[in-house]
Amino acid sequence: MTTKHDEFLTQGVVGLLLSVAVASRNPGAAPLEDELQRLSRLLQDSSATVRVMPMSALASLLDQLADEAGTEVFGTRSAAYRDRLSRAAGDEAPADFLRSLAELVRDREFLFCPDLAELPLSDWEAGARFSLTSAFVSSMVSGEYGGVDEALDEILTSEHPDCHERLGNLAGELQRVLYLFRTPAEFDAAFAHVMPHVTHARVRVLLDAVHAHFAEQH
Repeated sequence: MTTKHDEFLTQGVVGLLLSVAVASRNPGAAPLEDELQRLSRLLQDSSATVRVMPMSALASLLDQLADEAGTEVFGTRSAAYRDRLSRAAGDEAPADFLRSLAELVRDREFLFCPDLAELPLSDWEAGARFSLTSAFVSSMVSGEYGGVDEALDEILTSEHPDCHERLGNLAGELQRVLYLFRTPAEFDAAFAHVMPHVTHARVRVLLDAVHAHFAEQH
């Protein structure tokens, strides 16, 4: 039996938080505190996001989930959520682990996040921030459409004519990442271990193609 909240607990911010907590237990992985800093940085990435899910609201939600752990309601949650929570908690009781997470998230230190130079992108953070960039660059260099010029024409044309929102979001993402990493060397170093196919040169070519598409077709 599952409840209507299961998708939020497995695919929303709680699911992401538990996933990074599980990953932090792997040998050689980033410590949980670093991953929480990355999560806080992501949630504070825009005024819209921080209004929807401020860190204080996430901490309160974790407290509520801790109160629920071990109750009859907890038993109705999806197996995916309960399994992920168990793996994240390790030897701790799930309720105690959730409360400790809530205290960490509530700590004011997580409102002031290190920048991307001090705490580099992780795989999951890069995927969350730059999913469109990754998808379009992958299509651009996959070889499916021939050369790069042919690929760009094909993938941008396939979005037309109802492409304003998706390509507009892509252009914003591309411009943002170029602003965050100002030199080709900084850019390629940042993405080498998380999205090696996303390079400064490819992002510049893709952004120019998006601008040309809007200028010519709209």
